[in-house]
Amino acid sequence: MEGWVYALLAVLVWGIEAIIVRGAGDGVDPLVGTGIGCIAAGLVFAVYLGTTGKINSDILTRSGFYYGLAGVTSFAVGHYFYYTAINKSGASLSASLVATYPLLTVILAWLLFGEQITLKSGLGTLLIVIGGLLLFV
Repeated sequence: MEGWVYALLAVLVWGIEAIIVRGAGDGVDPLVGTGIGCIAAGLVFAVYLGTTGKINSDILTRSGFYYGLAGVTSFAVGHYFYYTAINKSGASLSASLVATYPLLTVILAWLLFGEQITLKSGLGTLLIVIGGLLLFV
C-alpha cells in the first residue's frame, strides 16, 4: 500500500479513538485511562511480536530506542493530555485542536532533518492550523 493510504487509515482509527474516549466519560481519571490503553496496546503488540518472531536484536538499535521514545511521548504523555482534553472539552473541539500538530511536525522536520517545505505542504499545514484556530473564534 502507498504511504497516503496508511495515513488515511490512521485518520480513521484516531477519529474513532476520540469517540471511544468520549464514550468512556469521566468514570476513570485520564491518567489511569491512558495507562490502561498503553497496557492493553502493549499486550496486543507483545503477543503479535512474540508469535510472529519479530522480537529480536532490532529492538536494541538506535531506531528501536527512538520508537520506544516515540511511544512514551505519544502514547503515554500525548494521550494523557488528549484524553484529559476530551473529558474537559469534548471530542469535537479536542480532536480538531489536536489535529493542528502538523505545524510543529513540519517545522521540526525542516530544522532537524532538512525536509523541504514546499508550497503545497506549507499551504496545507497553514490551512490545518487555521481550521483548528477557528474553533476559538
